[in-house]
Amino acid sequence: MELIVVGFQGRYRAAQVLTELRQRGMRLFDLNQAITVSWEDRQNFIVQQSVNLSREEGSRWARLWGAFIKATLFQPFTETLTRAANRVASRNDSDIAENFPAVLGRDWWVIEVGIPAQFVRDVGALVRPGESAIITLAEQFEPDGSISILRNLGGSVVYTSLDSDQMKKVEAVLAAGD
Repeated sequence: MELIVVGFQGRYRAAQVLTELRQRGMRLFDLNQAITVSWEDRQNFIVQQSVNLSREEGSRWARLWGAFIKATLFQPFTETLTRAANRVASRNDSDIAENFPAVLGRDWWVIEVGIPAQFVRDVGALVRPGESAIITLAEQFEPDGSISILRNLGGSVVYTSLDSDQMKKVEAVLAAGD
């Protein structure tokens, strides 16, 4: 499994590319669980996530990505991402406290999962104010072809592989509340 971040110049470019990949039916990675992030300016940080209203997993993915954003892009208030995903899925805030463990800490990805510090550094350098990125996990990622396509679309790619032990920790977070 690969943890992938594709950075783009421009606040809206990541969302445009993700939409274009979906429209073309290109399966470079799991497009359904991918999110986009963008900096409007130094104070406004935007996260776009698709939430399937027929399933509750959207809020779990929001929790996972919120912790990743907290660790790599140093955004302190990512728990609002989980609350928003729950509201969209017609769940109330009391369900969050009952069905989900405490908010994942800033260092969960680094300490618990064990992603490399260099990867965290590279993601932070890739996504800066005025820029945007696609963030996703991929089971079937072909780096050579995929990176070439993403570069042709204006993207810069950083990724790291997650081993089976690391994926068990990620899957446990995604299964929380089942």
